[in-house]
Amino acid sequence: MDYERAAVFDGEEPLSKALNEVVTGGTIAVVTKGGKYYGIIDDRQMRGGISDSSKAKCINMAVRAPCISPEMGTAEMMDRFLAGHFKALPVAEGGMVLGIISRSRLMEMLIRERAIPRVSVEALMNSPVYTVDSNEMVGVAKRIMRDRGVHRLAITEGKRLVGTISTMDFSRTLLEPKGRDFMFIREVSTLDQRPVRQLMRDKFVSVHVGETLQDAAEKMAAHSVSAVAVVDGGRPAGVVTARDVMKFLVGLRSTKPDIFISGLSGDDMEYYDAIKDELKKAVSKFMDTFEIDSINVRIKKGKSAYVMNTHVIMDQSIPLKAEAYDLQGAVRDTATEIKSLLSKRKMQARRGRRPFPAE
Repeated sequence: MDYERAAVFDGEEPLSKALNEVVTGGTIAVVTKGGKYYGIIDDRQMRGGISDSSKAKCINMAVRAPCISPEMGTAEMMDRFLAGHFKALPVAEGGMVLGIISRSRLMEMLIRERAIPRVSVEALMNSPVYTVDSNEMVGVAKRIMRDRGVHRLAITEGKRLVGTISTMDFSRTLLEPKGRDFMFIREVSTLDQRPVRQLMRDKFVSVHVGETLQDAAEKMAAHSVSAVAVVDGGRPAGVVTARDVMKFLVGLRSTKPDIFISGLSGDDMEYYDAIKDELKKAVSKFMDTFEIDSINVRIKKGKSAYVMNTHVIMDQSIPLKAEAYDLQGAVRDTATEIKSLLSKRKMQARRGRRPFPAE
């Protein structure tokens, strides 16, 4: 496996050291506990309310992201990336961190496997593109991102695309050197009043609207980026991300039922694969009897219990609800309820096919 160098920090080390690596490296810092993999830190940890990152510990801000094993194929890697919004994931064996795989490196691996079909980027691009003028203030750009639920904007001068800006670019301004330490800046209003052209990346990567998904992936890999702008006559027409490529490929490869899991917190994200496997196992022996299209799961962690709302999509949507003190219990109860429900429906179907007794 062709993985990249990992910046590894012990959980007891100052958070400032890990955040400095995130800013300079542009991906993630990997956190260990007792020498074993624990979680990751990325630019999301720069948006919290920490006043002094030199006094906070790495382990307190680490997100429990899934890891990749050395023998894993690209299909399994994509599943793990799609479990959350991760710039990169650690490669680990027996808890020991070997490196990381970034989204752009995964695109490179998929290209080598010739796994990306020559589909037009226009068919998959996210559109419309939300834009902001290069002279507009950062505060306005932040508000557009928040209102539209996006992480990046195209920057224009007139109708011409001149650059991009993302939440990562805002994060880069949050750390400033103070002696040997790095501190969070609280002067948000000062940043918000700066024009976006001061923060934008003018060396953006783009593809023409007539190019293919493979062309987009090749540019992501070549430029170590996870998104490309789609332009039409110099004007922004859409955006294609590495996540879009992964979702498309997983959709092509997936076998029924599709399982969609949402609501997992950072600490519980490591159980994503186990939950998916448990639910697939619950329906496996019924697939010859029923056409089960998908299982949609929404997990909510309360103060004292986990609530798991599930919809089994067949000829109709069948709702289920389980509640337990721990996540494993909620998953186990849900799987048991699914098997019980499908067993009853299977028996009813058999009775319905039984011939009428002779008169």
